[in-house]
Amino acid sequence: MSIRKYANGNGDSRWMVEWRVPGRVKRRKSFRTEREARVFEAEVIAARNRGVIYDPRRGDAITVAYVYSSWLASRQEVTAKVRRGFEDNWTGHVEPAFGSWPVTKVDRPSVQEWVNAMTVGPRTKRWRHSVLRMVLDHAVSEGWIVKNPSYGTSFPPLGHHEHLYLTADEVSSLARLCGNQGDVVTVLAYTGLRWGELVGLNVADVDIRRRRLHVRRSMTQVGGKLIDGAPKSRAGQRSVPIPAVITPALQARIDGRPRHEPAITSPRGARLSRENWVRSVKWKEQVAALGYPSLRIHDLRHTYASLARSAGADLRILQKAMGHASITVTAHTYADLYDGELDAVADALDTLARIENPSTPG
Repeated sequence: MSIRKYANGNGDSRWMVEWRVPGRVKRRKSFRTEREARVFEAEVIAARNRGVIYDPRRGDAITVAYVYSSWLASRQEVTAKVRRGFEDNWTGHVEPAFGSWPVTKVDRPSVQEWVNAMTVGPRTKRWRHSVLRMVLDHAVSEGWIVKNPSYGTSFPPLGHHEHLYLTADEVSSLARLCGNQGDVVTVLAYTGLRWGELVGLNVADVDIRRRRLHVRRSMTQVGGKLIDGAPKSRAGQRSVPIPAVITPALQARIDGRPRHEPAITSPRGARLSRENWVRSVKWKEQVAALGYPSLRIHDLRHTYASLARSAGADLRILQKAMGHASITVTAHTYADLYDGELDAVADALDTLARIENPSTPG
């Protein structure tokens, strides 16, 4: 590689970087400052050390849309739900902004400007941006660009999401409000299952005698169809204890039915669709009547954590029952449920102080 200084047609100084690609063909790229040229030279050398050859002519002929197609085809490990999320974000947001661009022309200011213009929340901005970032990472790995310009993008801070926890009485009230399908509310609130895990249960997965639900699959609704998939993580494949309060509801669901059939079904006997259930029970009307108009179905999972904590469950038990990949996730998500333990620490310190100094107040 080499860098040489030259003057353009206007007499302004420029720095030209030259390097070779396979076939001993030379490539050139000019920069306004020597520093930019030196940085680029270092990036090309670093890429070559990783086994990647940077060829701008090849990159200029490759659009971001082409890179996206190549990248998506390589993501065979993702679930149908995640793939649908990728496709929706690409079609609705990334493609209109960058799809027709040569991948080598995408730069950091353009990415930042695109993010700044979004009129959505911080989390959604990050999700949309992540699709572009992964696509451009693929372009780097293929040698179409040397550096991913989407790194270093700034976002507004994520707001703190307050969990909604129902009491046992409120769970019973909501179940009654939801009518004939209200047992779904009770089962979710007393097992902590995700919706997809609940409707993924087969009759064989409900072991009333041993008081266990065996979570082996999770159903995802994509394009109006329920697709069978694995739980969210390896830890998601688990056994969940069945409290006596939901035993009658589960027994009624599985009595006299073959082991391979779904345990939780619609009135017609099919696996229960989330959208159909929400519409059938008039979810928004019922949660408003309960006094929690913003309550989501997923908040019943949070309710399980709260009820389990009230019953004395520690973090390790809660992690296992809820299928979290690590106890760190559990601690981060439900730290507020363990706030009362801080009082126990303070009380223990007071006791220690009184033992060592009997004149201590209290």
